[in-house]
Amino acid sequence: MIRRIANIAFGTALVAIVAGLLLPAIAKARAANAASRSKENLRTIGQGMQSFTTTYRFFPGNGGPPAEAVTTPDCRTGFPDSETFRWGYGDPKRAGRLQTGCWAYSILPYIGEEEAFRKQDYTRAVPTYYIGTRRPAEAQQVPKVDPIYAKWTYQDAGLGPWGRTDYAANDQVVRGGNGNMMKPEQVKDGLAETALIAEKAMDTDAIKAGVWYWDEPIIFGGSGGTGRKGDKLLRDAPKLIETVSDNWGSPDPNGVWFLFCDGHVRKLPYSTPNKTVAAAISPTAGDVFDLE
Repeated sequence: MIRRIANIAFGTALVAIVAGLLLPAIAKARAANAASRSKENLRTIGQGMQSFTTTYRFFPGNGGPPAEAVTTPDCRTGFPDSETFRWGYGDPKRAGRLQTGCWAYSILPYIGEEEAFRKQDYTRAVPTYYIGTRRPAEAQQVPKVDPIYAKWTYQDAGLGPWGRTDYAANDQVVRGGNGNMMKPEQVKDGLAETALIAEKAMDTDAIKAGVWYWDEPIIFGGSGGTGRKGDKLLRDAPKLIETVSDNWGSPDPNGVWFLFCDGHVRKLPYSTPNKTVAAAISPTAGDVFDLE
């Protein structure tokens, strides 16, 4: 009996040792897979952007409300101490220069999502637009009153849930506003030196709550949820609050993935100087993007 107990104890200890050795390796493998997935997502997005640009000879815009009256759903964000703002809404009949939805809606036909584009499927959670380790590819409801950001409110016209994206465009290249498009030849700093799309900064509490603060649905146009221009790289965390606005970020512990205008993808470490990020974002300032 004593020998049996000793054998059991030895076996349990051995299992614990093996598990202790395997768990870090498993965690490392999962992190590597997640990083690889986001890189592949950006490559797919890059192919969609290239196909769109080849078709129209300019980069897609980030959309926004049109000048004329529209009959699209009346979806708004209420900003603290100000009036509500009505977002542009993706329209398959406005493909090209006058698209009122964002770039992520515009390129749906070029990444195998033609039906979502044609049917204005605001509930579609496009797997390519989700990092995976940040949140699952699932549409989210939005609360009427923001529980994270004080005094922010949301009006979703009784619709929802909504498909989002973990990626944002460089809004110095993918511009907001109808008809305000940029052509590749206008990127004077070089296509390989100018960022096009990247993982966007997010507060983990806001992600769970499903708020629209810098995370508006992809069918909307003109929002900070799909267009940014900041120079900070932030790892996902709770209580980041306003620092996420206009900036880039990821759940990846090592850095943020960027897609550049020439189609190549690279990771910028969190230690990247702000001036280097700013150089990568600027398309015409004459500055140099250099990580060496």
